[in-house]
Amino acid sequence: MYRSAIALLSLLATAAGAADYKPVRCMVRQAYAGRPLHAAIDVARPAAVPETALDPAITARLDTVLAMIRDKTQPGAMTAAVGITGKGLWTSDGTAAGPKLFWASAGKSFTAVVVLQLVQEHKLSLDDPISRWIENVPNGDVVTVRDLLAHTAGLFSANEDLTARADPRYRGPAETLAIARRHGAMFCPGANWRYSNTGYDLLGEIVRIVDGRSIDQAIAARIIVPLGLKTLRALPPGGGASGVAPLVSAQEKPIDPSWAGAAGPIVGSAGDMVRFWAALLDGRLIARSQVTAMTKTLYPMFDPGTYYGLGAMVFDLPDGARRILWIGHAGGTPGASALIVYAPADHAFAAVALTGDGSAVPAVNALLKAL
Repeated sequence: MYRSAIALLSLLATAAGAADYKPVRCMVRQAYAGRPLHAAIDVARPAAVPETALDPAITARLDTVLAMIRDKTQPGAMTAAVGITGKGLWTSDGTAAGPKLFWASAGKSFTAVVVLQLVQEHKLSLDDPISRWIENVPNGDVVTVRDLLAHTAGLFSANEDLTARADPRYRGPAETLAIARRHGAMFCPGANWRYSNTGYDLLGEIVRIVDGRSIDQAIAARIIVPLGLKTLRALPPGGGASGVAPLVSAQEKPIDPSWAGAAGPIVGSAGDMVRFWAALLDGRLIARSQVTAMTKTLYPMFDPGTYYGLGAMVFDLPDGARRILWIGHAGGTPGASALIVYAPADHAFAAVALTGDGSAVPAVNALLKAL
């Protein structure tokens, strides 16, 4: 059942496919006219995940499943964790000083949290037009901060540009915006949904302007340090990826993880990704009303059963006799795959990041099934 879901793990390296549209100029927002939305999900505040070992029987099952995953995926490097609310945490993270794993687009949730913190501090509004902060964005007078978070701005994603893909390197927000301007808007703000890494580049620029810090510095000061996440690091955009497990792919040349910028800045362990999401859903980073807003309006993504809110994804998929409902975020690029989710029915968080051409999605599913 996960064959289609695996497709969304190439979010940072989508093949160019936006040539067949006529750019649009819009003076007003348009009503959403895409595929049906998912009903709003109000995720109940989970109980804390204690920093204690899980029951030995559960640990043994998770260790067995992880060995099977490693055998099937043959990753160059891998980190995995499962946290059960009220019970404890299982990790296979290595040491804090070891190589850090790249979480690709799963790092968008960190950028989104920083933006939502600035909204909570009344330093910006989700309904601010982007032209208030950045000039020359296609339809910038009607594209809002909310649109960038939700991928409803209609902005072309610069990583889809064929010329850019033929010359892989770091491109800053000004350059990715120039590519998006050259292609023009794909639809009027609000009218549809399409994933855009360039939109998150612009969010990183808004953070820099409003908060006075680059996105990596803002994430460190606002999330990583307060939560004491010792293995996590936000990469400076384009600043290199020293200490990060090398991305390895037999299919396509991998990127340098720092090239993702605000669209995927996080490296570190699965255990700390569980700690981050547990803190987020608990209301320790943003108010619970803001947490609820992240999964209030859910747009259908590439594949049936996958939806996008404000920097958060929802998986609602059949799996034999059961139905899966997960809240979290996936990420992927040639040579790396990652997924962090909270499964309310299991009262559990699960996270996996790996290098190579394997997928983190079935790995996370297998770990949760072991519970």
